Amino acid sequence: MGEYLAADVYSVREAPRIPTAPSLPTSVTGVVGVTERGPIAVATLVSSFEEFTKIFGGFTANADAAIAAYGFFKEGGAVLWVVRTCHFTDITNPASAIATKATLMLKTAGGGATAGSLESTNAGPFELAAGDTLDISTNAGGPTTATFLATRAKVVDTTTYPVVAGTGVLSVKVDREPTAQDITFAGTETTADDVVATINAQLERGRALVVGGQIQLESDTLGTGSFIQVTANPTANPLLTFPTTEVQGTGNVEDIRNVTGAEVKTIVEAAVADVDVTVNPGGTVTLATDTTGSTKWVRVEATSTADGKIGLDNLQHTGTDDAPQDTLKVDAKTEGEYGDSVSIITSRATSDTTIGATDPEFNFQVLKDGVVEETFPNVNMDNTSTDFVETVVNHATAGSNLVAVTDQGAVGTQKPDIGSAEPYVKNWGAMSGGDDGLTGLDDNDFLGSDAGPTGMYALDAVQDLRILAIPGRASGGLQTGMVAYCEVWREGAVFPVLDPPDAASVPTSSDMVNYLQTAGLSELSEFGAIYWPRIKIVNPSKAVFGQDDNIVVPPSAFIAGVYARNDQREGGVYNSPAGVDGNAGVIFSCTGLEVEETLNPKKVRIIYPKRINPILRLTDTPFHMDGGRTLKSTGSFPHIGQSRGAIHIEQTLKRGLVWAKHRYNNEELRNRAKRYCESWLRTQLNLGAFASRKPAEAFYVDVSNKLNPPSVANQGQMRLRIGVAFATPAEFIIIYITADTRALEESLAQE
Repeated sequence: MGEYLAADVYSVREAPRIPTAPSLPTSVTGVVGVTERGPIAVATLVSSFEEFTKIFGGFTANADAAIAAYGFFKEGGAVLWVVRTCHFTDITNPASAIATKATLMLKTAGGGATAGSLESTNAGPFELAAGDTLDISTNAGGPTTATFLATRAKVVDTTTYPVVAGTGVLSVKVDREPTAQDITFAGTETTADDVVATINAQLERGRALVVGGQIQLESDTLGTGSFIQVTANPTANPLLTFPTTEVQGTGNVEDIRNVTGAEVKTIVEAAVADVDVTVNPGGTVTLATDTTGSTKWVRVEATSTADGKIGLDNLQHTGTDDAPQDTLKVDAKTEGEYGDSVSIITSRATSDTTIGATDPEFNFQVLKDGVVEETFPNVNMDNTSTDFVETVVNHATAGSNLVAVTDQGAVGTQKPDIGSAEPYVKNWGAMSGGDDGLTGLDDNDFLGSDAGPTGMYALDAVQDLRILAIPGRASGGLQTGMVAYCEVWREGAVFPVLDPPDAASVPTSSDMVNYLQTAGLSELSEFGAIYWPRIKIVNPSKAVFGQDDNIVVPPSAFIAGVYARNDQREGGVYNSPAGVDGNAGVIFSCTGLEVEETLNPKKVRIIYPKRINPILRLTDTPFHMDGGRTLKSTGSFPHIGQSRGAIHIEQTLKRGLVWAKHRYNNEELRNRAKRYCESWLRTQLNLGAFASRKPAEAFYVDVSNKLNPPSVANQGQMRLRIGVAFATPAEFIIIYITADTRALEESLAQE
């Protein structure tokens, strides 16, 4: 705050003494599974099923993640992170994925052999130095050296010094200038150095110097364009005896500092018998073999001294035969068999700038299963153009979702300056070689490794992840691994939803109980819940899943969508996602069950005590989850709403209390932290998070000295103990029915 310089009313904005704790999202969901396409072992955010299909493709027989995403969003989910997996030969190394990309090579039309040629990147005239070379090799041999030669024009005075001083004028022409330059002497010059100093002070475009005791006049120009002539000796000093005949420089260029393309052509062609040089309209020069074909090549060697000054690289440049050349490689954008159903058409440009024109363009179309999915009109092979096919098709946001292209650098007869040729106009057909990488697929490919990261560990990048599903994978090793990841690795920040095995493995309630026990899931953790049986939904694609109206799918991602839908309601994360009130447990997509044992109450009584949440339907109710239990009955929070509510409270306060880090650890800081937590917990109380609406009964925050003795504070620790009293769901509604004997009792009492 500045000084108060005048009587006035001042306003000062202060930060709140107790910061506001923003609630974190509660239903950010991660799914690990097989997809049609998309990045492998990378957590990718999608916010709708349409966005999922754009990145990961649609329904296939193996793409369990597509059904999962479909169900998640259909049930009300909003934020989904997807990790595509396949088989890895080493789960610690994402590059060991065995999935491969489909590919297709487009070729030129052929019909014209070319010479090996290279064009300079600089335009003439070129500034060289006398003696610079181009060492050129071709398929015929070499290197052969083309040397750029140049000397100055010089005249020498034969006078012997010292001389008697005198006055006068020396007239000199440099490079055939129309009027001679007059050098006037002062009469005080007695030595050669005196004379040189007088001349250099007045002479332009030339110079004087002492060589072997004699004075030499020379032009600044080196080459055949260099001239020097003394037209008259000093009129007052006949002892200066320069010859008066014109002297010319020597060499094979007119001016070594301004070598023209025509001079390069003459010198190179004279030195290298099988190389032709072309001076291009822009001033660049092209060196080319004098014959064509794929065996013809030319290379400027790195031993040259003029190559960089002219702009000639040191690569070997090879010609082509009449046969079509590889020009544009098309790869599936990601690995997968989907690429084998993708085909390419190159057609004449809608701009009417046809292939073979001076500046050729073409249309590039991508088809899937014979249907045009993407069109990129008026692209070209000019890598300096904004319409370069690589730039357009491979663009991160506006490019293809299906393919990527790579220019092969083929030499085109129409645009040799570009260094590539346009693909032939045709329907190229389907790509080939794509593989989903599912051979050998096992639980480890879904579990993954933090060293990769692969599998579910790719979700480590998602800080706000709260729900995990691995649809269709029901085995003890995988599901206990999911629980360990959520409870241990993610430090209790994530809640896994577990799928049941299919009906072939667990056809009855008793079989499901046995599975829970043999899988090691029974009483395992309050971080996680399992449901049974698998559900039926309306067939979303009869082309993929057959002609049945309904198909059986794993329910975990659908259930995660229900969680997310309920979380959008006030205090929803604290409520049990079960039952029909408010549709809290209703799975809207469900049209039936894989096995109908849960429609029999007696069968439900077998699985429910074992903390298996049944999916069922009662008379006049939709299909719904009729249980909200976690896997563990003896935990602090044995119900799903309690466990997920505790996760929400813990993660929000952990993130929110960052402001207290590195502050002085004293009673004032602890009390501020306590007020911070209590303030936010009161907002949750108002949302119905707790068993009571009275704060004293709903929660407590302890930062007492007993919890924070000096020995703890001296270790840099500030400890808070937060207790919360969640409500317990009403799972058992008990109705007592008895005879109404009140009238009889009254009658007896009156007697």
